[in-house]
Amino acid sequence: MKFTLPLLTVAGLGLSTTVSALPSFAGKSFDEVARGLDLNSDRPEIKAFVKRAEEIRNGGPIYPRAQRGDRDITALINPATFKFNDEEQSIDLTSDEHKFIAPGPNDIRGPCPGLNLLANHGYLDRSGVTTLTQGIDAINKVFGVGPDLALALNAYAVIFNGNILDGTWSIGGPYKSKSLGSLTNLLFGDPAGINAHNVYEGDASIVRQDLYDPASGGNNVDLHMPFYEELLADGGNNSQDGVDVFTPEVMLKHKSARWHYSVANNPRFFQSAFGGLVVTTAAERFVTEFAANNTADAEGYNRIYLDEKNLHAFFGIYKENGKLVYKRGQERLIPGWKRRPLASSFSLVDIALTLLAAARTDPSLLSFGGNTGTVNSFAGLDVGDLSGGVFNLAGLLKDPQELLCFLYQAGIEELVPTQLNVLYKSLGQVTSYLSDNLKAPWSKAANSGDNPCRPFDQNKKINILDAYKKFPGAKGVPGV
Repeated sequence: MKFTLPLLTVAGLGLSTTVSALPSFAGKSFDEVARGLDLNSDRPEIKAFVKRAEEIRNGGPIYPRAQRGDRDITALINPATFKFNDEEQSIDLTSDEHKFIAPGPNDIRGPCPGLNLLANHGYLDRSGVTTLTQGIDAINKVFGVGPDLALALNAYAVIFNGNILDGTWSIGGPYKSKSLGSLTNLLFGDPAGINAHNVYEGDASIVRQDLYDPASGGNNVDLHMPFYEELLADGGNNSQDGVDVFTPEVMLKHKSARWHYSVANNPRFFQSAFGGLVVTTAAERFVTEFAANNTADAEGYNRIYLDEKNLHAFFGIYKENGKLVYKRGQERLIPGWKRRPLASSFSLVDIALTLLAAARTDPSLLSFGGNTGTVNSFAGLDVGDLSGGVFNLAGLLKDPQELLCFLYQAGIEELVPTQLNVLYKSLGQVTSYLSDNLKAPWSKAANSGDNPCRPFDQNKKINILDAYKKFPGAKGVPGV
């Protein structure tokens, strides 16, 4: 049988740095998406990243003191350097199409509050089953996620939590494939959605419990109020509107505490190279960047801030009779909320700086591995062993380009081809083709500047999946 796969072409992607949103990709073919994206190396954020990386290698700070704005830790293209534009930064949250509607009994919601609220506001399908193209469109349009990061996150979700044949994925639990994905029956079972443990969802979440923590009762999806209250305390329990309470520094402090809590309480704690580092560890930064409101400062420039009121809305927290109440799946944005300037989008290269800053604050946050069956038994995997001596931890801590390259090699080049064979019965060239397309945004970022990304030494490296197998908590990683 010959398959027509309209969603499977990504070569030559690119990124626009204008202040307007990307063209709408919802409902379009992947070829059309490719023509609307730009991943070229002359993008402002790539140039800024290459320059910043050189400064860091020479002993400079990860985040130099910003010339404008209140935050010391900002995206590479600082939103405070742009004039606030109320019209351009406004988001429709009140029309029939995009007003908040709580999910119905058959709608899927999951562990990511940002995705839940996008579905609740109709920027993702309200059913909770979305597509790669709709996902790229939504997180760029609403949160200002850079197209390279938007593509990387959505493509990974389609491959590992969805179905590449119809380009769908679920923001929560399992779902039934439709159209081509259903007719061909090439998946081993139904798509699992991002609830699947150790793929996207992982341990040491900032507000959720671990799947294998005995105290969680196996609930790793819902917000855990004690963790949320700890986050409020880290912000000084400051409930004043308009104050930037939940800064990147505050969120990082909270993330560090949560990591050590998990090691001390979850005998099967595990942190993988992609789901653990790129998604779960970076999630604290996602919150402070994407949940934040934006307004004008005294001089008319953009001021980004995350106060308690907007944090509550983002996490589905409501005040009832003077008490905080979590309503599962009812995350939202407050009407009047403004997005960041789209020319200061948060991109894939920002992830490398986020992880490097996390490691400088608490080196544990850049480790991956897990407990070995008892609490406080964390054993980290050696970077040198995994790469065959090409990389070492000291080098990663000094150079964000080295770090980004390592993540690309470990999480994409080494793992994806093997893991796809576990998820799909038979795809042949089609599987390889999509695997290559997933590499596009990562490869462009990892090879930025005049610093080509070095592959692992195939003769000396150890197999990453084999290394994962010694950790009881690695169950759920495709191929383990």
